[in-house]
Amino acid sequence: MSALDVREGYRRWAPTYAAETAISYLDTALVAELTPPLAGKALLDAGCGTGRRLPMAGAALAVGVDLSPEMLQAGVGLGVDRPDLRTLVGDVRDLPLPDQAFDVVWCRLVLGHLPECETAYGELARVAAAGATVIVTDFHPVAAAAGHRRTFRDATGVHELEHHVHSVERHLEAARRAGLSLAALREARIGDAARPFYAQAGKLALYRQHLDLPVVLAAAFRREG
Repeated sequence: MSALDVREGYRRWAPTYAAETAISYLDTALVAELTPPLAGKALLDAGCGTGRRLPMAGAALAVGVDLSPEMLQAGVGLGVDRPDLRTLVGDVRDLPLPDQAFDVVWCRLVLGHLPECETAYGELARVAAAGATVIVTDFHPVAAAAGHRRTFRDATGVHELEHHVHSVERHLEAARRAGLSLAALREARIGDAARPFYAQAGKLALYRQHLDLPVVLAAAFRREG
């Protein structure tokens, strides 16, 4: 199976992307644990996909940026057309946003699609206000080392997405160089919360093989003044 580049992969995935997966479910739980209260705050979701997470965030202003116009178009009708919500086409390595504009920044399951993560960390830090929380999640390098791939299914079959493995150390060093200090480091493993997704797919035998494998890495940083 040859991997699709990010633009083509998400163009194809956009029509069915709204369906929750085990990985997205575990990512949501980790981010909820690490995100401070958003009432009265400005939130950026860098690499927001369809923007589906924005309406439920509870922020005073929620902005989503994604590389794929097809993904953003697929989000129309999911509640992202409110005046306190905004979505833009853009690259996390060159965000079309002003400096120090956000109190909380998310970048979720995005950086593994990039050959290097340093430029993106610089941009996440640039748009974060002094004292802001920046939360980054990625496909866990341990899962990649075990042979797991970023895939999705559409009417034509299963497709693999371009993915680059960034070690925990590389994430932390890139963040440090960007002026971000580590506040918390977490991981999500395959366990009871993921079991229904395997059961729905008729793959409980695979679930037993994957049990306790770390699949999502999450880091919360503070933007230095």
